[in-house]
Amino acid sequence: MIKNKRLILIILIIFILAAAGSFFILFVDQWHIEIDDGSENNVKIEYGDTYDDGTVTAALKGRYLLKKGFPVAVTSEGSVNSSKLGSYTINYHASFLFWKGADSKTVTVEDTVPPEIKLTTNPDHYTLPGHPYEEEGYTASDNVDGDLTDKVTHEEKDGTVTYKVSDSSGNETTVTRTIVYDDPIPPVLALKGDSEITIQAGSDYTDPGYTAEDNVDGDLTDKVSVDGSVNTYSADTYTLTYKVQDNYGNEATATRTVTVEPVRQADTGNPSGKIVYLTFDDGPGEYTSKLLDILSKYNVKATFFTVGSGHPDLLKAEADAGHSIGIHSATHDYSKIYASEDAFFADLRKQQDTIENATGIRTTLVRFPGGSSNTVSKSYCSGIMTKLTKDLTDMGYQYFDWNVTSGDAGETTNTSVVVQNVISGIQQHDVSIVLQHDIKGFSVNAVEQIIQWGLAHGYTFLPLTAESPTAHHGVNN
Repeated sequence: MIKNKRLILIILIIFILAAAGSFFILFVDQWHIEIDDGSENNVKIEYGDTYDDGTVTAALKGRYLLKKGFPVAVTSEGSVNSSKLGSYTINYHASFLFWKGADSKTVTVEDTVPPEIKLTTNPDHYTLPGHPYEEEGYTASDNVDGDLTDKVTHEEKDGTVTYKVSDSSGNETTVTRTIVYDDPIPPVLALKGDSEITIQAGSDYTDPGYTAEDNVDGDLTDKVSVDGSVNTYSADTYTLTYKVQDNYGNEATATRTVTVEPVRQADTGNPSGKIVYLTFDDGPGEYTSKLLDILSKYNVKATFFTVGSGHPDLLKAEADAGHSIGIHSATHDYSKIYASEDAFFADLRKQQDTIENATGIRTTLVRFPGGSSNTVSKSYCSGIMTKLTKDLTDMGYQYFDWNVTSGDAGETTNTSVVVQNVISGIQQHDVSIVLQHDIKGFSVNAVEQIIQWGLAHGYTFLPLTAESPTAHHGVNN
């Protein structure tokens, strides 16, 4: 009986202890299974990356007795396909005796990598200013969607091209290309007319013109510069250089050659015998009619180098009588006529027109005011006489100086002295060109005596022509 009681007591104690232990384990120490997957419950990985679940452990743990845990085997269910976008669930299970544990993890395979745009670049490629950009090329690819080239949009604005593309996940890529503007093409400069032109000295030259067109700037004709000039008075070869430049510095040039040919001169004759050319400058004037009567009386022909337009009737009378008419000057103003070549020839043309209007004759006979040897012209234009003597010859004119002077231009006003000066001068030459002025009465009064003496001594009086000797002086300017 006592043994039974002891047994019962022992059993009761064991039961109480078991109950107390169970109560302690379950309610006080709270044993349970914990699963540790080493990460958060929601995991994101990039498309194509390898998913590593890492080390997953499970342990039976309590608040006091199994604080550090008692290892328990763990199993998992589920997998992750990183080559396919989406969410995947992995379940974990662990058990020990009647304790069980479970956990799960969501793994999301996502695409956050934007597409890649590659621009093709040609180092020699350029765009003409003002022209649209011509595409060099591009490609677009995505790690998920593959080739997206045909999905690329592009916009040209303010010197750049902006390219955009989005993949199926909404990732967008933007790249820009800076447009290289250049214009290596020079303008087209075209000459109107021939590039080689030949004219005669003394004729007018008008440039036929030109055009200039640029592939970017358009019409540049008004931007053309012309270097060089043509002196139509002087026989020579002249080169005109035309230049034009576009806004990018490309230059075009063209040249035109203008040849100014001299007018063929008549061959100068060498008259035989004793010849006298009476020449009269600065008329017609108030004594010219008397002079014409004297010349007519002896049937002597003379030469008149005329000035101005005051007596067209006398000019005509001179021509009608068979005398030679030459150009002296329209103004006889040294400061004007020797200011430049242009000034001289403007004066010459004016007097030529005066003669032609009065007589119908265009003469080629010229005498420079002051003669070709004058130095007064230096005060107005250095070297002009050297130019003018050549110019006149090139243009087909004949200029005449003199080798016998009467002295009526300031040395004397005495008729007898004039007669003596002329006769003395004539005796020194086989061919004499005598200088007198028909605006001086005392000089006109000497003419009859000169003619009488000349005829009596076997001299022939002739008018100057293009073939006559010229008695040129040495040029001093």
